[in-house]
Amino acid sequence: MINLIQKHQINSVQGEGYESIYSFEYDDFLRTFVNGLIEINHLDAGTQVKLLEVKFEKLLIYLKATRGVDFIFSLIAKQDSQFQHFMEIVETNKLNKLSVKELSFLSNICVSTFKREFEKNFHSSPSRWFQEKRLDHSAYLLNNKSIRPSDIFEEIGYETLSNFIQAFKAKVGYTPKQYQLT
Repeated sequence: MINLIQKHQINSVQGEGYESIYSFEYDDFLRTFVNGLIEINHLDAGTQVKLLEVKFEKLLIYLKATRGVDFIFSLIAKQDSQFQHFMEIVETNKLNKLSVKELSFLSNICVSTFKREFEKNFHSSPSRWFQEKRLDHSAYLLNNKSIRPSDIFEEIGYETLSNFIQAFKAKVGYTPKQYQLT
C-alpha cells in the first residue's frame, strides 16, 4: 500500500481524527469491482496475484477520489495501531505461560495470522522465542537474585524441575546450579 501511495503521490492533508469504522454504499463501481474479484478467482495463482495488484491500485484510486486522502492514510494508521498492539501483547507477556491461542486472542487476530506475523517480526516460532526469553530471565534470576532453581521453574513456565534443568542446560551448557556457581 505504501508503494501505491508513493506512486500516486498521495500526501496526507490532516493526518488526525481517523475513524475506526467506515461504511460504504454498495455503488456500481464497488459492485463491478467485487464481480471482477469473483472472476479472477477462476484463474491460475500467478495471474490472480498480478490482477489483484492492479485491482487494488484501481480501488485505491477510487477511494482517494470518493473518500479523500485522509481515508487512505487512516488505513495505514489502523495497520500501525494493530502492529503496535501485537508487539505490546508479545512483549508484555513474554514471561507469562500463555498459549499461542491465548496470545492471538489478546492480539485480536486469528492463530494462523498471529504465527505468521510472529515469525515475520521475530524470525522464530512463538514457542521457541518465548522459551528463550523465559530461559534468559531464569539465567538473570539465578545469577543476580541468588534464587534456587527449584524456586523459579514454575515461575518461568516449566511444569517440572527436571524439564527446566534439561532446557536450561541445552541453552546455556550448564545446569542451573552449575551456572549459579560459575
